[in-house]
This record gives sequence, C-alpha cells and structure tokens, in this order.
Amino acid sequence: MNRQAREYAQNFLHQGERLIAACGYELGPGVPAPPEDLIPPAEPAALNRRIEERIPGPLRRMIAAQLDPRHSRPAAAANAVGRMPDVPDDRGSRMVHGTSMEGGWQSAAGHFLISRAGARGSVEGVLAVTDRRWIALTDVSPLWRSTPTMKQYWEAPRAAVSALRANPRGMLQKGRMDIEFTDGSWVAVLTSPAAHAAPFAAAAAYHR
Repeated sequence: MNRQAREYAQNFLHQGERLIAACGYELGPGVPAPPEDLIPPAEPAALNRRIEERIPGPLRRMIAAQLDPRHSRPAAAANAVGRMPDVPDDRGSRMVHGTSMEGGWQSAAGHFLISRAGARGSVEGVLAVTDRRWIALTDVSPLWRSTPTMKQYWEAPRAAVSALRANPRGMLQKGRMDIEFTDGSWVAVLTSPAAHAAPFAAAAAYHR
C-alpha cells in the first residue's frame, strides 16, 4: 500500500504493536469545520516559547487572551483565513457530493474532526490501523521546511470503528471512504491516491 504513509505510521507504534495498513488521506468535500470555541489554542513554536518565558506572567496571560481566537475577533478572523482551504461551501458540496458527516460535535466523528483541526497541520494526512487501534497523523512543519514533521492528533481503539465503507454507491468522489463509529456517527475521507481506498478498507476488515 502507500509506502511513505506506512513509514510515517511505523514511528508512532507502541511496543509490540503491529501495523495493518496505512494510507494518505484528506477530508471529504462538504465535511464541516468545527466551531472555533471547540478547538484548543495553537501550541506555540519553540522560538515563541523561549520568548514567552522572558515575559512577566501577567503580561503573558494578557497577550495570550488577546491572541486566543476564541476570545479575539481579529485573531479568529486571521485563523479563519488561514483555514479557508478546509472550509467548503456546505450547501453546494452536499448537492454535488452528498452528506459527508453524521453526528454532533460530541460524537466520535466530531471528536475526530476537532482533534484534526486542533493539530493545525496540512490538509493531507495519514490514516492507519494497527492490531490494537486507529491513528491519524498530520504534517505540522512550517511551509518553508521541506522535511515533514508528523504529529499524531487522534487515536481510537479498533472497536471504536464499526465499519469502513470504501467507494460507497451513489458518491462521485473517487477514493472515498466513510469511517463509521460505534456510536452511529461517521465522517467521509478521500484516500490519496484514490486507488488505495478499497485495499485499505479490505485490510482493516480482514484483520478485525
């Protein structure tokens, strides 16, 4: 399957854990972005942390409050602009591509999306399944850096996913997979390349 995706996933395995399958992915068109107040503040970069350590506590807290997008309108606007590629035209996408998510933000699908948004990584990521759990990774390196820095932003036990439907009927997107959780919620993703959807879903189902 996707060799690079497997290499990335291998770095996040626990001792004795076995990787079943891994693939590149991005969210399906029409998947909604979580509300800003549910997304944790961004972790400061190493340089920012060193600078912040030299700022007196009260002043540091005041600056943090001003820059927190949950409390600052300018920061929230800047954050929204930065995430524009991830914000689809929901109504138009539903007409063309159908529904891409089911369940509220407190559901398993909602938790998956909130965790992804909180990582503030690249649009594309890695989805992997092992003999114990599901994990999702994203590249959090700055745009100017050519070497990816992968971060795990989500994990769930194998039993948390009840089904993985590859290329569901009636959907136009190639490489679509619907990840269905045991609480009834689900979210659509697109594998990259599209041909990896069916083998990934088959491998995950075979090793349940």
